[in-house]
Amino acid sequence: MKKLLNTFLVLVLASLSFHFSEAQRRNTSSRTTPSKEVVDEENYHSILSFGLTTNTNSGLLGGLMARKEVLIDNNSLHKQFHYFNLEVVNVSHPRESSISYYINGGSYVEYKLNYLFAIRPQYGREFNLFQKSSEGGVNINGIIAAGPTIGLQKPYYVEVEYARFDIRNEPYDPTKHNARNIIGSGGFFNGINKAEIVPGVNLKAALNFELDAFRQSNISLEIGFLAEAYTKKVNIMSLAENKSVFTSGYLTIFFGGKK
Repeated sequence: MKKLLNTFLVLVLASLSFHFSEAQRRNTSSRTTPSKEVVDEENYHSILSFGLTTNTNSGLLGGLMARKEVLIDNNSLHKQFHYFNLEVVNVSHPRESSISYYINGGSYVEYKLNYLFAIRPQYGREFNLFQKSSEGGVNINGIIAAGPTIGLQKPYYVEVEYARFDIRNEPYDPTKHNARNIIGSGGFFNGINKAEIVPGVNLKAALNFELDAFRQSNISLEIGFLAEAYTKKVNIMSLAENKSVFTSGYLTIFFGGKK
């Protein structure tokens, strides 16, 4: 897991390095007057972006995000935006660990009872903290947003071998399933009809680093902290403490365009 996260961070840093180099190239090529490209980049009213996220409560790919920023005042020294965001993420328990079945190479998460998927529509405000120069650079914005959480608690299925040709997909039950009869995790969509909705609320604070190296495009990194509370404890694991309040740090890379 650490190796995957390190790889992701290396890719992010490489992207940052490239865009800083591109901004510096533009800076040296147009020192006297802003080019039409730079002027066009500042004349926009909204930004629509889609992102991939990782967080401290998930694996390398934690989920997907869709974000829209709508400009409130284009004439102010520090721009402000309406911030609309929708994210779908997997929330894992910190005690989760995978066990491999040596015969077929299958694996499963020991003592896992349920998946928890969080659907988070959010609204907030985005404030410009550092404005890039007309010759290029990076915008840094602050974000505060909140909204409801629709938690989906879905049973975790495992493949259980009762006999040589008798293999069944069943919801994990610690009283009858163990390493002697589990040969792997079940199908992801097994039990989707048994998913239970657990409502909640969430609040996040973040910094958004906007890398404008290409005309009318938007490539940015959003780094922040999120707190989330559900109406009841979510039973993700057996033989471990489950909770109703989760906190996490996250990093999302967004790709989109301006209008």
